[in-house]
Amino acid sequence: MNKGFTLIEVLVALAIVGIIGVMSFAGLITTVKNNDITISRIDLMSKIVMADEILKRDLLHALDRIPRDERGESYGHSFYGLNPRFEGDLLAFSVHTGNNLMSKNGTIRFIRYTYEDESLKRIESNFVDKTEDTKEREQVLLKGVKNISIRFNQGNQWVEDWPLTEWTSNNGLPQVAEISYEVEGLGNVVRRYMLSFGDSL
Repeated sequence: MNKGFTLIEVLVALAIVGIIGVMSFAGLITTVKNNDITISRIDLMSKIVMADEILKRDLLHALDRIPRDERGESYGHSFYGLNPRFEGDLLAFSVHTGNNLMSKNGTIRFIRYTYEDESLKRIESNFVDKTEDTKEREQVLLKGVKNISIRFNQGNQWVEDWPLTEWTSNNGLPQVAEISYEVEGLGNVVRRYMLSFGDSL
């Protein structure tokens, strides 16, 4: 005659099943967390690549063209690059955007890159010579940015600010711009960009 399971055997079996279930659930949670981290890192990398491509495009199409402000007064130089101690503008210059017959905006526009609230932002004016009616479009390229810095190369000499000699006439464009920054969850990023209208190397 077959005997049934004793109460102890049933409890032991239930305990084993419970332990296996807890371990499986813990493993599932770990897998989900790792998946979330991977997705977050991929998203961050895609944003860095996008910011890099936008910077590359703008600097490649930078022009040695002095803009005017809202009062009609000309800037002293065509290209500005500064290292803000905390926040502020990093870059300011004119770019050629190409002909677009359907657009009411100018083909030459004024671009500013600014660092604010640990974010790298791009601000584009729809015309290079501003008026009171000139519109601006702001785009946040990257968040969680720290310790951002920029430097420029001209004639095999690296400098931290541009223009080289602000008190003289227009200094034109540098040959190379280098931007470095730290991103939360990734580390240090360093990128260099050629400027087409900078003096030849």
